[in-house]
Amino acid sequence: MAITFQINDLTNPKAKAFLDYIKTLDFITVDATEIQTYVLTDEHLQILEERRDNRLSGKSTSSSWDEVKDFARNN
Repeated sequence: MAITFQINDLTNPKAKAFLDYIKTLDFITVDATEIQTYVLTDEHLQILEERRDNRLSGKSTSSSWDEVKDFARNN
């Protein structure tokens, strides 16, 4: 059985104590991974906003996922 915990604040003494304790148990495996955070630059945000505006105004169009798959298979 696998159970996942997400601990948002590892500086919290209770969180640290909890982790230290479960690491001592021979039937528990701790797989610590860091959550990756991505930050868009102002330039990227501007590009996204322009594309969104174009889509909402009808200057550009979008396709359904099925249309995209068909296009990819046939071109």
